Amino acid sequence: MTVLSSREQAPRESCQRSRSPSPILIANYRNREEDFAEKKELDIHFRAYPNIPYAAGLGLGAPRYDSRWQPSWEVFPLKAFRGSNYTYLKIQHQWDDADLLRELRKTYDKLRTWRKWLSLRNVSSITMVLADHSFVYPQRVGPARVSPSKNMRLRYLLQHPRSMSNRYEFMQVLTARTDLGIEFVERFQLSRIAFAVLFPILISTLLGVVYAALTGDVSSAFTISGKFVIRYMTSAYSVCLVLVGVLNLVES
Repeated sequence: MTVLSSREQAPRESCQRSRSPSPILIANYRNREEDFAEKKELDIHFRAYPNIPYAAGLGLGAPRYDSRWQPSWEVFPLKAFRGSNYTYLKIQHQWDDADLLRELRKTYDKLRTWRKWLSLRNVSSITMVLADHSFVYPQRVGPARVSPSKNMRLRYLLQHPRSMSNRYEFMQVLTARTDLGIEFVERFQLSRIAFAVLFPILISTLLGVVYAALTGDVSSAFTISGKFVIRYMTSAYSVCLVLVGVLNLVES
């Protein structure tokens, strides 16, 4: 049995350490695998449409995606509306669709300012409009109504922009005409409404627990909390019924 010296063992150990992949390489490899899987799923899902923006409700622009597309501009000023408010999104020529979708989300949050923390509404879809603010409210062009499935696809892409990396379909559609801009169309978000309704109930329950812990009177604490919850729930339920009716009327 041969015993290796410490000097002979050191190169072998260093060689074994160099052969084992680092955690950063493993994470990058997994991210590439996830990106490939997402892109493959998108290709299968959107195969029936001429391009992905069309499947997401943006029916204007090139009917087919041109893989050889090269922008002739350095910066494209895209006018973005939220109601009567608007701003310019300066699209850079080196962006891909993933970069554009991230910046679209940031632009929407910029237009909402502090209201994004308190508003019960969120983006439902994006539609093409005339880039002319003299109309006060943006003048929409294209289809008068977009199916809910297309709106859901757009919201998915805004939440998962990485799935559109190294693609240039949204870049082509949104920069095809200088006389057009976009409008962020909003809708009431059920999760925000539910949180707004349930938040006072949670606060009331927490106050009951704190009161019981400080005074030791559990019965009185939850009697007071229960009366508040019953009264609040009655009024909140009535308001929700009216709100649901109004939303159904608006959507129809």
